[in-house]
Amino acid sequence: MLTGKDEVFCEINNFYTMVTGEEYIFENIYEARDYILSMESKALQSDSHRSTAPICMHPTMFNAPFEEFKKDAFIPTDSLDYPLSAYYNNADDCKFIMTKLQSGRYSLKPNLKNRKFLFRGETEFHPQCSPNLFRDPQKKYYLDSMIHGDEMVRVILSHPLVQLLDLGIKLNGVVYKFEMNLYGLLQHYYNKSSLLDLTSNIDVALFFATQKYDWRLDKYTPITDTNHKYGVLYYYNIDINRDFQQQPNGEQLSTIGLQVFPRSGRQKGFLYQLNRNGNFNSLPHLNAFFFKHNAKIAQEISERMNSGEELFPNDILKSHWRNPSRRTDIVSKDAIMINLTRNPNETFESIESKLKQEYSILTGDYIPMLTEDELHEYYDTAYAYWEEFCNQIYIPGDIDGRMMNDLRNIPNNPEYEWAFKENIQSKINYDQGYLLRMYKHILKR
Repeated sequence: MLTGKDEVFCEINNFYTMVTGEEYIFENIYEARDYILSMESKALQSDSHRSTAPICMHPTMFNAPFEEFKKDAFIPTDSLDYPLSAYYNNADDCKFIMTKLQSGRYSLKPNLKNRKFLFRGETEFHPQCSPNLFRDPQKKYYLDSMIHGDEMVRVILSHPLVQLLDLGIKLNGVVYKFEMNLYGLLQHYYNKSSLLDLTSNIDVALFFATQKYDWRLDKYTPITDTNHKYGVLYYYNIDINRDFQQQPNGEQLSTIGLQVFPRSGRQKGFLYQLNRNGNFNSLPHLNAFFFKHNAKIAQEISERMNSGEELFPNDILKSHWRNPSRRTDIVSKDAIMINLTRNPNETFESIESKLKQEYSILTGDYIPMLTEDELHEYYDTAYAYWEEFCNQIYIPGDIDGRMMNDLRNIPNNPEYEWAFKENIQSKINYDQGYLLRMYKHILKR
């Protein structure tokens, strides 16, 4: 048990503790924030791995002749091939770093150059901190929750920009394909998942720690009850040698970051995948402080985030999914087929039967996708939307700006104009994409 905040710093480089509910209690969340940030600054300075960018080698060069190896073995730090560019770059803190993944695709990762911690805020402490999918301990099978997420997957795949970035775009003569984190997007747009949100922006964590959510109204309001249970600010110690790779138990920290739909970018989002019986509180490298709720501070935070609209802007995915006319007692055949791609022990008929018999969910013969009106709304603002999207991105190694110039001019490239202009005919080669190839049999039926 911690008896005082001044006893804490000696622990920050070890981090093999668990959050117990007996953490130090600050008088308000600002005091907790300031102390955590001071700890982070010291931890960043003392981390030998972060003081100098590690040397990384091209895997293909291990068996190369010596002269070639000597010349080309090492990956420049300011390069799109450098796997740790999110930590070592010359970009502003607010930028998303174009980062190469092991798959060969690219994510748009929030800048971690000056970050040693990721953050999460909750209005009160839960001894068993689990993703919303697993919060019913009696539940063992999650078909009813997952099938609605599968429905949304089909909707997301109907967006032209999702299709374009999955297929890839040519920058300075090279095609780059981007990861569309579908499962992470489901989490950000009202669906249950096995993921917990983290953020690289502590102000985002402050918001979620001081605001209560009304599902019916889809609205956040500040907590003004000073007798409310203590809130909690989590901080996760980032380790470049450990994170963003699957752990032995299957759990993993991952990036969602900047996506076509804006919520995850606004929230500087990261995700932690937990198993059904996993407890976020028991993670090594995780710690927390408690704080007393303060009505004035909660109101200030609410106003700074415009009652949550800064983090939850209106967009076509939100309007589509929260449309009052959308039925939750019916799902499409496409949703069932998407579910089957990761549920091999079932058949179409068995899923359809379970949905009907166990959850009173019927199957409809329709295609879940963005409506003509929603797409028209997108096309009306597509050029401005793309400009804003590009403004948030930093491309490592783009010294002369050619790649960024190509990125900004993508809408004017005849090869890609179908993704930005209405009524442009195009023939999409689904096999060139990752998601489009995976779901080709559904999208083309």
